[in-house]
Parts: sequence; structure tokens; C-alpha cells
Amino acid sequence: MKYDKLKEFIKRTGKSKSKIGRFYKLYPDLHSETKMKGKWRVYPIEHARYFDSELMFDENKALRLENHSMKNLIKCLAEKNSLQYRLWEMDWSFFGTVAYRNDRNQKSCYRQMSGLYDALIDKYGADTALNLFFTTEPFTNRDGYHNHFLIFVEDIALHAKVINDIEAYFSYDRVDIKQYDKLKAGLWYMSKDGLSDEDYDLLGNNLGGKIRKTA
Repeated sequence: MKYDKLKEFIKRTGKSKSKIGRFYKLYPDLHSETKMKGKWRVYPIEHARYFDSELMFDENKALRLENHSMKNLIKCLAEKNSLQYRLWEMDWSFFGTVAYRNDRNQKSCYRQMSGLYDALIDKYGADTALNLFFTTEPFTNRDGYHNHFLIFVEDIALHAKVINDIEAYFSYDRVDIKQYDKLKAGLWYMSKDGLSDEDYDLLGNNLGGKIRKTA
């Protein structure tokens, strides 16, 4: 693996020192891949691609949306026939994002997420309830699409294994997974513009089959 000193990394990414510092605070797993060379910290050159990714901005967008989450919550809970209401009422274990290394179109992203669900069901479906909701959205600053997802794994003892399997399934891509917090903005961010103009699906082994959008 090749590394840049900070000055070189700033030129390569086009980001300021402070923005680079905030990025690595948000993603400590990536920070652990940096290292000290003498008295200087050096940064993997391959990390530069993350600074062109929508993923870099998702956290800030979610934090801003938290300020409006109560308004969105009240609106969605009042619409008891909405998919957002149903999703809010369901149990979820983790919220995640997949930023693909290659520029994938909507159909390719859909196949990736459906393939992930099939792989997890094949491995754990007989042992636990497992639900997956995902949306497919375009990047704002590059070609291609990315996915946000919610996943529920009823058996807590399987949580770590499922996370490892998800990361392995997307081993060539950037995956960020956090414990789901019902009061955070993850769900509202996924459905911020409604769901009629986005690819999405709700899959589960205790939902009575696959549920697709009708709008």
C-alpha cells in the first residue's frame, strides 16, 4: 500500500486539513489504516477515492436532517397507511450505506442488495427472523448510484456474524454500518423525497413475501 504525507494527501483529495481530520473522526476504521512514519502521519493513497464519494457527506446530511426529524415523524405517523409509518413501527438492528467502487446503475444496485438478502437468508433464514429495507439513490458528485439500508436480525447472537458477512459481501466497496437508533435521521433520510421516484424494496422472511412499491 502506498502512502501520502498530509500535504500530498491534501493536494490529492482537494480537501482541507480540517475536513480530512473530521472525515477520519467519523470513520475510525479508516483512520486505523493510516500510520505513523517517523513523526508524520501518512495516509493510504487509495483513501482519496472516499473523498469523492457521497458517503463522505452522508453523515453531515443525516445530522442536519435530525433537526427536522420530529416534523417528519409527526407527518409520517399521521399517515398510517404510508410505507414510512410501517417502517417506523418495525424493529431494525442496523442502518448502513454501501458506496460502490465502480459506477453502478440502479438495476445493478438493486441486484447487489437483493443478492445480499438472498445470501443472508440462505445462511441464517432458518435460525432467525431477518428483514431488509433498502433504497437506491444517485451520487450528487459522481456518476453511479449507492444504497442505504436497514436490516433487522432478531437473534442478537448473530449480529456480529451478519455484519461481517455484509462487509465481506461488499469487500471491494465502502460499507458503513451503525446500530439503528429510532430517534436518529437514518430512516427519514432514506425516504426524504418520498419513495415513488427511488428504487427500493422491503424483503423479509416474516413479511409474507417480498413487498414492492405500487406507487
